[in-house]
Amino acid sequence: MPDDLVVVAWNGSGDPFALLERDAQPEFRLAAFCYTGPGHPPLDAVTVHAHATQCKGEAFQALIADLSASGETFGYVGFIDDDVAMSISGINAMLADARVHGHASFSASLSRDSYHSHPRFFTLAGSTKRTVAWVEVMAPFIRWDMLRAAGPLIAGNTSSYGIDQFVMPMLQRALRLPDTVIYDSVVMRHTRPITSDGKVYRNGLTADQERVLQRQRCMAFLREQHPDLLGTPWWFDWAAPWNGPARFWGPRLWQPVAPLLRLARRLGIVG
Repeated sequence: MPDDLVVVAWNGSGDPFALLERDAQPEFRLAAFCYTGPGHPPLDAVTVHAHATQCKGEAFQALIADLSASGETFGYVGFIDDDVAMSISGINAMLADARVHGHASFSASLSRDSYHSHPRFFTLAGSTKRTVAWVEVMAPFIRWDMLRAAGPLIAGNTSSYGIDQFVMPMLQRALRLPDTVIYDSVVMRHTRPITSDGKVYRNGLTADQERVLQRQRCMAFLREQHPDLLGTPWWFDWAAPWNGPARFWGPRLWQPVAPLLRLARRLGIVG
């Protein structure tokens, strides 16, 4: 069975795993990603991926490149921000269940005292696990085959906005992978305020502008590689989610005629 890898972001000072509750022996490999670059103190028996990055999008690209260059095969790769607290036992439990079901990606649920952007990711009482369209980029666990396929699509994305909402669910569908889920039985806590909104990155873009561009890149990818998915119910929910920004709702205008257009294509009436 391929190894599962859990990578924790690190500023190069102190214990990178200070927010991991060590209540069990990890049933996965643990590594750190030093986002301040080389020059960090050594960590005993732990691989450190060291790259000076501005935000999580760049970190994802560097991590994918490192893991690809290693030639190793992984099952799931988790990438946890340095301000997210969760337990080793919870990670073990999620990985054990995901190995059985093959989920494309998954995440722990979010404690209600967490700093957050999306309340729908809060822990639901009485639920163990639920299917969701996507999980947030702060602490996702992603199948390595899907994460590796994301590399070319996220090139140039600094903030990571749009990677979770558009790239990963699109690849899940294109690769015909099982559902993405949130484990309500495992709770994580986001301990710092979110600072990406409104910030202008060194590529001259804000996080929100990057999300728009990432969506456009994904839509172009679907037109070129998977035109069969265009205009399907999944495509409308993905491209124009009702619980997403209203500026993405434009494709809903032609949703009523989409079934007729797909039929016309099957009959050869239109190209």
